[in-house]
Amino acid sequence: MSEPGEGDPFVTVSICLFGKPAWEIDRLEGQPVDLELLDEIASCGRELRIRLARAADLGKKLVEKGWEGVGLLYDIEFSKAVSLTEAKDELRAIGVEPDEVSVREEFEDSEEEPYGE
Repeated sequence: MSEPGEGDPFVTVSICLFGKPAWEIDRLEGQPVDLELLDEIASCGRELRIRLARAADLGKKLVEKGWEGVGLLYDIEFSKAVSLTEAKDELRAIGVEPDEVSVREEFEDSEEEPYGE
């Protein structure tokens, strides 16, 4: 992938993998462990299996289309030097649903000002 030039757009696509256990399981933190909670944990595990397989599938498709990826704490993030419109067209073409990813467009700015100025 070519690096964006000054003022050129690039798009970042984030795919959430999972969150902290207490984010994933509503009644986990500070609650007694009972059979209902254990069922919720098992259910979360089944959902995570599906979610992670889908994230890997989407990631493979993005990499095959020339996107560069990096792993983060709770998600994987891909970027490419394209406009937001081009990125959305590519995402639709590979079957990405709008609620599956977070998309943002940025512009390369070689003359960054120091923070606070």
